[in-house]
Amino acid sequence: MSNRNLDRVLNPAFLDGVLGGSMDQLRSARSDVQSLEDAISMLRRLVQGRLDILGNELQNRVNMSPSDRSIVENLVATLSDTTRPNNSGGRFLLPIAPTEAQASWAIARADGAMPGVDIAQVPDLDDEQLHTLADALHALERVVSDERRQLHDILDVLQGEIVRRYKSGEATVEGLLQ
Repeated sequence: MSNRNLDRVLNPAFLDGVLGGSMDQLRSARSDVQSLEDAISMLRRLVQGRLDILGNELQNRVNMSPSDRSIVENLVATLSDTTRPNNSGGRFLLPIAPTEAQASWAIARADGAMPGVDIAQVPDLDDEQLHTLADALHALERVVSDERRQLHDILDVLQGEIVRRYKSGEATVEGLLQ
């Protein structure tokens, strides 16, 4: 898993090269794109969780009600109190079990928005540092959400081509069994 894989799939030439290929190539491309989407979804959840933690810390400071509990003890409340709209475009949200490579890539990319800062250090940061981190995470979330939408669009095109081939008779169920 790398940014290079993501860049390759998001390049318009990717679809041009795949759509004229065999059914095996289409299925393989669809699997590759789905794997990338899984990793991007994990990254998006990591970024949103970090934003929730920062937001909770900032809110506690504004309300002047600092908790006696550590940030770790507050994690369950912080991450469960926040609800986000479902922006999945009608897709069912499935729990994913990311591969080690996907998880490492997602964590490294999320950490890149917070260089040199561990999430456990959040209470020790001043307000300006918290706002700077939140801005960086919001920017990353916008990029990641855009990438995720593009991957969904590519998946839709690939799936549409597979369905078209079955409907037109270019592909058959019997072909799957061979």
